[in-house]
Order: sequence, then C-alpha cells, then structure tokens
Amino acid sequence: MESFNPYREFVSSISATEFEKYCLEILNAYAEAEALKDFSILHNQKIKSDDGDYQIDILAEFIALSVSFKVIVECKRYTRPVEREKFVVLADKIRSLGAHKGILIFTSGFQSGAAKYAKKHGIALLQIFDKYVMHIQNSINPLNEMIKEFIRQSPKYYAYQWNTELNDFPDRKIYPSESMITAIKEKMLKQYEKDKE
Repeated sequence: MESFNPYREFVSSISATEFEKYCLEILNAYAEAEALKDFSILHNQKIKSDDGDYQIDILAEFIALSVSFKVIVECKRYTRPVEREKFVVLADKIRSLGAHKGILIFTSGFQSGAAKYAKKHGIALLQIFDKYVMHIQNSINPLNEMIKEFIRQSPKYYAYQWNTELNDFPDRKIYPSESMITAIKEKMLKQYEKDKE
C-alpha cells in the first residue's frame, strides 16, 4: 500500500518551469515583506565563473545597507525529501559565483542533517504547503463559512520559511504576502456588504 504524500498532486500538476515561476511570485512576496530596495529577479540564468558555467533557477539582487546583494535560488519540486547533496551543490554555487546568500525552495522536506548544513552555509529554507493543510493544521475550531471563503479565494499553495535554529517546522509565512491577504479580505468585505443590501 502506497503511503499518503500531500505533495504528489502538486508536483505532478506543475512543470519544473511553472514551479520556478511560482517561486518567482513567492520571492516577490518575500521582497515585499522585507521592503527590499531595488529588487530585481531573473529566471533560468546561465552564469560564467572562473571554474565553469552554472545554471541558476533564479537570481535575485537587491540593495540593503547601501550594498548590492546577490542571492541564488534553487527550486526543488520533489515528492521525497531533498537530499543533503543538493544543499552542498547550492553552497558551491554561492561560493563560486560570489553570491551573498542562497535560498532553497522545496515541496517535501529534507533529509536529516540538511538543515544544520543549510544554517552553517547561509542557505535559507522555504517550503511550499497546500493551503488547506495549513489552515486545518492551524485551526483549533471547525472552520466557519467566512474562513472557508477566505481559503477558497487564497492562492492554492503557501510558502513558509524554516527556522533552522528550531529545525522542526517552518515558522514564518512568506506567500501569500500581506498585501495579497489584505486584497482578498477587502474583496470579501465588499461582497459581504453588497449581499447585505
């Protein structure tokens, strides 16, 4: 009997390129949450280095503290945990390309020891979750109709950042962004007031 895997449907329903573009949306929400200055983002880049050419899923640049920062992002849409080797490869790319940070966006967790390696090498971890799984998990009471409608209008998948200090569960929602949530709530409020008339 095959075990339940909540990521299988997502992984099979989206191509690698579509997943990377979805990750672009998530990073734009991240940039908004952090109020990054001069944020730019490029998809599927080939970058030359002294030790060879590298293919990068996403390259992001921004200014903070009057310094230009370069971030390399790898996107892994797996149904199985991400292997530690993927973290090692990303750390090598960061070093070879002179980037300041790495981000790994993934769907289904990672192997033991990977979070410790990520922390040591400055790699941030973002995980994609099905919105229904997150809302049900975060709810103590049965969902009322208003919450159900909010969930229905939200993006299908959420992105959370892992706290590598805790290494047990992601603790910060990155996507949808606060402005996206506010827009959904305002739309629902307008519909509610219209229905009352």
